[in-house]
Amino acid sequence: SVSETQRMVGRNYGLKGLVYVGKLLIPAAFPQILMGLKIGWAYAWRTLIAAELVFGGSISDTSEGASGGLGWFIFANQMDLQIAHVFAGLFTVILVGVFVENVIFNAIENRTVRRWGMQAR
Repeated sequence: SVSETQRMVGRNYGLKGLVYVGKLLIPAAFPQILMGLKIGWAYAWRTLIAAELVFGGSISDTSEGASGGLGWFIFANQMDLQIAHVFAGLFTVILVGVFVENVIFNAIENRTVRRWGMQAR
């Protein structure tokens, strides 16, 4: 994703080895790297919740002491017909996803890509 012109400029300035990678290649490719991290986060978060829905705890024990994560919390409360708790769990999934996407990734993007004058495609 780094153009040949940018690579030639770096070589003309005498950049070699790790300096070449750290000062030219990584910053030039960072918009695409950040976009890949955003997409990877979205898939990983959904997969984590789905895996907890399936493998989060034992089906016979849906009491308060049952172990498992947020996906298991949703599943266990669905089995107990605790609809308010199910929606609270779903709302938490949404809030965490929106927080990571809009707060954490935007902060990284503002401190790097936008400050450097580049935009992700």
